[in-house]
Amino acid sequence: MKMLSLLKLPSRIASVLAGIGLLGGFFSPAHAEAGFRKVPEKYQDVDVKILRGGPTLLFSDSPEMVYENGILYKDTVEGDGRVFFHHVNGTKENKKLAVLVRPVDRMTTITWGCRGIGDPDKSYYISAVKGQQRYFNEYKKYWEKARKNSAKQQGKLKTTRNDRKKEAPDYGFYQVIPDLPVTTLAKGEYMEILTRERNMEHSGIRLKPEQLLTGMFDFHAPHPVEIVVMMCNTKDNIKSFSKSARALPMDEHPLRGTYRNSDLTYIVREPIQMKWYQEKALCLAGSDDTEFLQGIDAMTGTETKNNGNYGVVYHVLYSVAGEKPLKMGINPWGGDFYGAGMLISEGKTEISNIPHIDRYFGTGYEIDDIFSLSPNHKRKDAEFIWSPPGASNLPIRIFWSVDKLENNKKY
Repeated sequence: MKMLSLLKLPSRIASVLAGIGLLGGFFSPAHAEAGFRKVPEKYQDVDVKILRGGPTLLFSDSPEMVYENGILYKDTVEGDGRVFFHHVNGTKENKKLAVLVRPVDRMTTITWGCRGIGDPDKSYYISAVKGQQRYFNEYKKYWEKARKNSAKQQGKLKTTRNDRKKEAPDYGFYQVIPDLPVTTLAKGEYMEILTRERNMEHSGIRLKPEQLLTGMFDFHAPHPVEIVVMMCNTKDNIKSFSKSARALPMDEHPLRGTYRNSDLTYIVREPIQMKWYQEKALCLAGSDDTEFLQGIDAMTGTETKNNGNYGVVYHVLYSVAGEKPLKMGINPWGGDFYGAGMLISEGKTEISNIPHIDRYFGTGYEIDDIFSLSPNHKRKDAEFIWSPPGASNLPIRIFWSVDKLENNKKY
């Protein structure tokens, strides 16, 4: 067994959360009534090829606890962009969180991709998981829509064996869906992203003391746009505030910066085919992970690392083969965890909470079997998509094993 050191990020408030079960479809929740199973003592790590690609990520999570008004992060982006933010109102008064986008020097159009914004909440997991549910629901909608447009467009989204030997796939929908939402902004105009209000001086979302708001959204801008994340008084003019407020320093956790290529593709090189007693695994986002994004904090010019890869979307491409049905489970190795993920196979998609039952992980030695696939002597390709949820601990391990109950039903 290959042992990895753990990335144990600070624990947040733990809450009893309602999970979303899978309904029907080509794969199903694996024994939800049985709860979690234990991590096996022996397993084999799968061999993977890793590709980097995707949008430029603006990551705003430091200071996480915001004790005064100010600019939390800002930078400019041209082309494909993604913003991930995670902030708590640490004051004793109501505040307003706003994320402003505006052209740098000329008129531009902004095409909006997937979006997942949580709701303000004192239970951090709730805000985080709502954001992930909404992001992956939009991803599912856009993926299915793009697939229906044409066979040629479908080929850009569905990675084949030949595609896997090339550069990182483009997971954006900007080239394959012609009617994505678009906003045109002239120089001097702006849009507040959280409320989707344009040129409204008092836009933003109100946070009560100790409430968190977290979220992520994708976009494409052919010309440079400035993104400004800010915390201010509820009645402040965000346009004026964004130009005059001081930039707040990072806290003791330097989780802030601009990072290129925030999509990671993990390609399992060999089809997964096992005997009933075998287990295979893949560890993601461990403390010795060489794939943590490195970039620059645009407000100070210092080099930073995205420990945990928050805001990164992982695409795990694998195949199952043989005659035995296989289940895929998630083991959050670092502790408390609550998020969401999606599986794509045979042109179908399903989303599941992680874990999918009505409680969160806690010990670090639990596996939740969330998806099951039956190859039936034919190889089936699948893609598991997830992103590290705010407020949760890392790393996670993916475990594949024989679905013994499903296997027994066949005989």
